[in-house]
Amino acid sequence: MTSVSSIPSWNPSPSRALSAAANKADAAPSPAPGPSTIVAIGARQAVVDLAPSPKIWESPLRDGVSEQMTKNFFSQTVGGRFAGLGASLLEQIKGGVRNVSQAVQQSPPRMEPNTYSDIGAMQAASLHGNGEDKVTLSITTKSGVEVKLSLDSQDDGLAVRMSTSGELSEAEAGALGGLAEAFQQAIDGMAEGQPKIKLSGLMQFDQNVLASVNLHAEVKVRTEPQSTQTLDFQADSAQRKVSFKGVAGSLDVKVDASKLNALGSQEQQAKAMSSYMKQIGQAASRGHGDPALMAMFKDAFGALHSNAAAPQDVRGVPAAGKWRLAAEDKAILTGMADFSASVSQTAKSSNSMRLAETDGFNYELSQQTTLAGASQDERSIQQQQQSKLSASFHMPLIPGVPLRLTEAAESQNYTYHQIDDTASSDAQLAYKEGKLVKASLRQTATQSTQVMTYVMGKLQSDTTTPTQHSVQRDLLTQLLPYKTGTTDETVEGRAERHKQDLLTLNDDIMLQSYPGLWISPWQGDALSEAQEANKGAAGA
Repeated sequence: MTSVSSIPSWNPSPSRALSAAANKADAAPSPAPGPSTIVAIGARQAVVDLAPSPKIWESPLRDGVSEQMTKNFFSQTVGGRFAGLGASLLEQIKGGVRNVSQAVQQSPPRMEPNTYSDIGAMQAASLHGNGEDKVTLSITTKSGVEVKLSLDSQDDGLAVRMSTSGELSEAEAGALGGLAEAFQQAIDGMAEGQPKIKLSGLMQFDQNVLASVNLHAEVKVRTEPQSTQTLDFQADSAQRKVSFKGVAGSLDVKVDASKLNALGSQEQQAKAMSSYMKQIGQAASRGHGDPALMAMFKDAFGALHSNAAAPQDVRGVPAAGKWRLAAEDKAILTGMADFSASVSQTAKSSNSMRLAETDGFNYELSQQTTLAGASQDERSIQQQQQSKLSASFHMPLIPGVPLRLTEAAESQNYTYHQIDDTASSDAQLAYKEGKLVKASLRQTATQSTQVMTYVMGKLQSDTTTPTQHSVQRDLLTQLLPYKTGTTDETVEGRAERHKQDLLTLNDDIMLQSYPGLWISPWQGDALSEAQEANKGAAGA
């Protein structure tokens, strides 16, 4: 008979689960005898050495980054593995460090502590670019110097690297080091159990010193089946974009940074952003979008539109571009940069009896501005905003009762909703011989809701409810600097009234996906206040 008894104080769990005490043994020149297990075979006993193997380092040098790697090595989470490493690596630039390459790996069993050799260094260095979890950041300065940073992690190893292609000026080093915490925030967001997009800090990069910022992150989702969540971010003078792919779904946001002359004031941009966020929130409620995925979509959308300003000339005055836009022109524009944005939720078949009834959510939002014409006096302006929602989901017949759909008829009591909504806003201006001759606004919004009701697995009803809203406005009289019959007003009074008219008009040009409709956060159905009132009256 064979029996095995372990010494209670020894923890034989693998690499990430090793205790801090094992880490101390790595630095000891003459380690004490490791823990053992007594194995009894018949009448004989043998002591088997189960001491944890030491770590192999790529470089024998020890700095702040190496110390942080030592602290993080035995963490069991991606966030713990990368904790503080991104910031520590980028902050080295402030101290004059331009190139760093360090890796640490758990050595094979039975190796001597503090092992460092060419073979061991090469083995540890092979981790660079090959981690199961990885983050890379590439920043290019206006002078053309490229700085690359990378972090890699796998079960038995951790690696970091930073390289600089040329000399950095003091201003460049300061701008790069200033992004240390922003870089770490982006890493921490992706490393969370439920990932988050935290790019607002990176978007604050000094555009007078740095030309571009690029981030790529891959995080392995250790579930069954395993998958990988990826994030890509790019910001330069031409465009800003974010794409994410994960378990819940995917999203893409692109902002055109090549033509910012149509940008409005910060107040106007903030007002437009608030309106767009409202549109996104309404779509998420109506289509039952995944809350975490929609939060990421909002964060990405908001981040890419931050730190945007109209180009300046050498005197610090806003540049005119091809034309200098008048106050009337800006009144029919949102004030935000053009963009395209989409989010798609991973479709699921939650009803095993009817697999074709999938739960899904797809939403698109965009803005496009066109400035045309042969000259300043013959210019035309058009701005189009569009949104589209396609969604489907199951709901219980009795609100609040959990829905558990199985192949049993008793569970098949539910409603299946299919949503198809579109909205658009089209504002246009035209000048002839320097005079405003055309100003119009056309807005449309349509909604279609199909609801199929099942009782005991049998279809009881199938209804489709369409709604439509459309408005066409001539804005010419509102945009003219004065109106007839106001001769008693002072010049200052007319100017102030005209300014207020333009502000009021600007409130109306924003996309209205659900004009006059109330969006229920519980059922996702759009109902007008009048419909709600009629329902109440009918029940009285």
